[in-house]
Amino acid sequence: MSDIIHITSVKNRRYDATLNEPLSFFQALAQESGPRLITGRMCLDEQGIPCVEEYPHLPALVAASCLLAPVSGDVVSAVVNDGKLYVTAVLLREDSEAPLIFSGGNVPLHIVAPSLMLQGTDRVEIHTQQLSLLSRTSKWVSETLHQVTRSLFVRATNAHRKVEYTDEVEARHISQRAEHSLAVNARVGSINASAVLKIDGGQVHMG
Repeated sequence: MSDIIHITSVKNRRYDATLNEPLSFFQALAQESGPRLITGRMCLDEQGIPCVEEYPHLPALVAASCLLAPVSGDVVSAVVNDGKLYVTAVLLREDSEAPLIFSGGNVPLHIVAPSLMLQGTDRVEIHTQQLSLLSRTSKWVSETLHQVTRSLFVRATNAHRKVEYTDEVEARHISQRAEHSLAVNARVGSINASAVLKIDGGQVHMG
């Protein structure tokens, strides 16, 4: 007999594991079984796509409620439904000392609370393209404060600055303008100019 007879069951065709469509097979199996909760370990498939070891052909989608970004090796809780796998929570980190990354994906993350405190025993860093701080009262207390900026603009109705010891300003050009009056008081004072010193006024009183 040289002829080969092929027998195909239409009803069970999508369950045939010999088909070259493993993704469709696992998705169909997940759809037939209905939604269910599973636990497993995160890994990467042959193409580097995150998945769960028990379901390597279902890409792992992070649920909106799972703010802690899972990484490979973490034990997670997930829901399989309609041929898709959603990671809902990270149960155990493979590296207990790895940073905890809270991610909102491509959507904004808002935290609303009557009181919010951020405490870092070592340091706190904020990296962003734009930072806005809106507050009725703001208080900064620091032993040492360094500010580095290309342009600085400060606008206030009243300003008061008190320096206990030395106040130094270094600049190529210094321009001060007072619309009404300018007063400089000191026990000992001096004005030095290596080239030209000019004092101009309607009246000049010396001594």
